[in-house]
Amino acid sequence: MEISGITVEQQGSDSEYVPAKQDPSPPSYGVAQEDAPPTYEETMTSRIMKAKEESSGNKEFAQNVFKIMCSSALCLIISAIFAAISMALPIAMIVIGAQKKDDCPAEPFIPIYMIVFGACSICSCCVSLGSCAKKRGQEDTEEDGSLAGRCVGCFTGILSLFLSSWFIAGNVWIYRTYEPSYDDSTADDYCDKTVYLLAFWVTTATYILIGAVICAACLCCCIACCCAASKGNK
Repeated sequence: MEISGITVEQQGSDSEYVPAKQDPSPPSYGVAQEDAPPTYEETMTSRIMKAKEESSGNKEFAQNVFKIMCSSALCLIISAIFAAISMALPIAMIVIGAQKKDDCPAEPFIPIYMIVFGACSICSCCVSLGSCAKKRGQEDTEEDGSLAGRCVGCFTGILSLFLSSWFIAGNVWIYRTYEPSYDDSTADDYCDKTVYLLAFWVTTATYILIGAVICAACLCCCIACCCAASKGNK
């Protein structure tokens, strides 16, 4: 007889249940794969394919893919690493600016510029990272329509506007002082070398980074136009 999928044998009045031999072989690869949860690559691929089906054009498809990537765990990890790296420089600006606050008579606003710019940069990184973490796994309509989302967006806009204005003011203070005296601390044009060079190269590197981003964007646009033209010719 068979009880719960196990074959047993009954002998005379004394019944003994002898289980049948079980098949020790594991399930086949195909059967195991059917029950396995989807991997990260499969999930991202399916979301991108769904976005392609729902998009009315290439522009909308690119926007949807960008939103999917921003809401992914990979984006969160990359943002955390980038934030950790990018916070090192603002922290150095705050520390050096506070230590050398009175060591730049040539332009007293340079150390203050470093302190404020570093603090605002850290705040901006924290807000961006928190917004990315909050958006992960949520629908865009829910986030955009919530009061918290509007408040964060408003605060980010105000902070970005202030940072841009403060950066322009820092440009004036830094470049009009170039190049101060680094040796005679009693001179009117003296400025601590570490303070001035850090402020100078952070500002200059920002322009270099902006130029690199613009060049990369133009290159991507050219590649996209070439691809679109080649598809049109086919």
